[in-house]
Amino acid sequence: MGTDVIEAAVAEARRRADRSDRDLQGHVVHYAQTVPVVVSRWRLNPVGWFEGGVNPPPLDVVTEQGQRAVLKVQPPGEQDVVARVLRAADGHGYVRLLGWSAPDGALLTQRLGESLWTSSPRLADQVAVVAPLLREAWTVPLTQGAPFAAKASGLAGILRDLGPRYGTSAPRALKLAADYAQRLTADERPEVVCHGDPHAGNVLRRGEGWALIDPDGFAGEPAYDLGVVLRDACHEVTAAESQQFGAGVALLRQQCVRLAELGGVEADRVWQWAFVERVTTGLYLHWFGYPDQGDSFLSTAETIAE
Repeated sequence: MGTDVIEAAVAEARRRADRSDRDLQGHVVHYAQTVPVVVSRWRLNPVGWFEGGVNPPPLDVVTEQGQRAVLKVQPPGEQDVVARVLRAADGHGYVRLLGWSAPDGALLTQRLGESLWTSSPRLADQVAVVAPLLREAWTVPLTQGAPFAAKASGLAGILRDLGPRYGTSAPRALKLAADYAQRLTADERPEVVCHGDPHAGNVLRRGEGWALIDPDGFAGEPAYDLGVVLRDACHEVTAAESQQFGAGVALLRQQCVRLAELGGVEADRVWQWAFVERVTTGLYLHWFGYPDQGDSFLSTAETIAE
C-alpha cells in the first residue's frame, strides 16, 4: 500500500506543477527521489496524501510506534526555518516537530485533526481562535526566525510584477494595495517571529484546542499576521454585500477592530496589511494556476476599494 500511495502522491505533485506558471519541475524531481528514501529510513507507512496547496502533497503516515504523522518533503533549505520555529515553539501554539532531515528537506510533524475552516467558516469564530494562538506563537525568539526582509516591500514588488499580468480586472484594488504597501514600508519593523500565513486552513484541531501548522517564520510585526487572518473571508464578504451594500466591508471593519484589540496593535495597520495580502494572494493564485480562487480574492478587494 505504501508504494501505491507514494506513486499517487508523485503523480499529484506533477499535476500541481503542470498547472502552475512557475517552474516547479525541480521540486517534483526532488520529491519523487527523496520520499521513498525518507519513508524507508524513518520506517514510515504512508497511508494517504493531503489535498490542497500548490507544493508537492504532504503524506499521511504512520510511524513505527503506531503514531499518526505528516511527512513534508521540499528541496533542501526550503523548510529549515519551519523546523527551527517548530523546535523552538515546542508545541506552544504550533504543531509538534517529530523529525527533521535538513539534507533531504524532510519534515515530520504530529498528525492533527480537522481545520478551523471546516469547523468554523465564519470569520468572527476564526478570530476568536487564531488571535490567542498567535500571541502564543509570537513567543518564539527572534533569533529562530528568518531575518527581517521588509515584507511590505516584497509585497509591493509582487504588485508591480504580477499586477499587470493578472490584476487588470481589479484596477482600484491594485492602486490602493500599492498605496498601502508604500505606507507600510515606511515604518515596518521586526518585532516577533510571524507565522506568515495564519489563515483558518493552517489551524488544526489538537485535542480540545487548536494548533498552527506551516509557519513561514520570518521576523515582522504582529499586525501582519493579524491582517492575514482578516484576508480570507471572500465568500462571507460577498454574501453580505449581496444582501446589503456595504455590509461585507462593515463586517471586515468590525473584525479588524476586534483583531487589533486582541493583538494589541493599531486597527488601521491590520486593515492595510489585510488588503495588501488580499490582492497579492489573488495575484499569486493566478500565478500558481488557480484563476478562479484568484479572481475571488481580487473581486472582493475591488469591492472593498470602491
